[in-house]
Amino acid sequence: KDKAARRKKADAPPYPKADRYYRPDEVEVPGFLPDLPDVRKTLTGAETAPLLNSLRDRIDQHPHITLYLDAVIKGISGYVGNFHTELETPAVEFTHGAVIVATGASVYEPTEYLYGEDDRILTQRELEKLLNDSTRPELGGLTSVLMIQCVGSRRDDHPYCSRVCCSHALKNAIRLKELSPRTSVYVAYRDIRTYGLREPYYQKAREKGVIFVRFEEGDEPQVAQDGKKLFVRIKDSLLRSSIELNPDLVVLSAGIAPNPDNKVLSQMLKVPLDEDAYFLEAHIKLRPVDFATDGVFVCGLAHYPKDTTESVAQARAAAGRAGTVLSKDEIKAEGKVSAIREEWCSGCGACVEVCAYNAIELDEVKGTAVVNEALCKGCGACAATCRASAIDLKGFRNEMILSALSAL
Repeated sequence: KDKAARRKKADAPPYPKADRYYRPDEVEVPGFLPDLPDVRKTLTGAETAPLLNSLRDRIDQHPHITLYLDAVIKGISGYVGNFHTELETPAVEFTHGAVIVATGASVYEPTEYLYGEDDRILTQRELEKLLNDSTRPELGGLTSVLMIQCVGSRRDDHPYCSRVCCSHALKNAIRLKELSPRTSVYVAYRDIRTYGLREPYYQKAREKGVIFVRFEEGDEPQVAQDGKKLFVRIKDSLLRSSIELNPDLVVLSAGIAPNPDNKVLSQMLKVPLDEDAYFLEAHIKLRPVDFATDGVFVCGLAHYPKDTTESVAQARAAAGRAGTVLSKDEIKAEGKVSAIREEWCSGCGACVEVCAYNAIELDEVKGTAVVNEALCKGCGACAATCRASAIDLKGFRNEMILSALSAL
């Protein structure tokens, strides 16, 4: 009874209901997440809707969360502990101590394999909707289904692996075989990447009769319409021969594409992107959710393609790192920062151009450079660039270095 009481108390909403949500049209809405997400279940069979609905309710009832829906950011300025954000829609400004970049990603929209030209060619997300739609009994009468992997991934414009496509295909293939054991399910793949602890699901799919056909890069399956039938030719790299199929459905495992707004946001926050337009962390092992810019953190698909478990773990890490900033009354800056000798500075702006941390700006009144010590990392690039030697790096002033050389 005690355990049940504690569980009931833990499940109860711990916060009073928030006043309202904010939308550009200033209309209050009861929620912000759909009741039935596209991905209904995880690979392990866990339902996603209860978790999302629970999260929505907790946000709805939290007194210290203000939610701006469909908001457009006009600009972000400031530094750790003192950021200032201005929204374009709605027209709101506010200050905050930390930033967590959790912009997510986009689903690749296939342009190949006749997608959009034939209703029998779907994506894995569209198939999952059908598999969970009790009003579509015709799915049980399918003769064969072909799944094609690496659609939009591991190619010239998107060379990375989207990582979740293989698991998604296995989940839907197993579900298909459970609903209709007589349906032949084929998976055309380059490499099956069931990383982590997902290998048993590949074995389970094999045991249920799912047939895997491997093709090489450059020899992707050819999909065509042959009258009223779909015609697919696959060059099996293991059998070294071509296979011809007439599937009832062709399901494309579409990859993950970076959020198209990443570039604009990275410029606002002064944080880097990698070659694939995902946000780049400060250090892959030592600072996996930090940026070089203090007070800004990253998590989820904004970082790189990952599954739900990894996204949640990284979100908790980012929240913890942000808490280390917000829990302090004041933040101590580094001692090794640049200092301007105003009497020598001509205001040429060369130091502003070379500063990687945007810690230097020109004072229009004085006509000299000014260092923001909260942003300065003491790299010394500005001191090395200044033609008038008007910038000193504290602890490494010219006189100190020359004295050390003289002593040597």
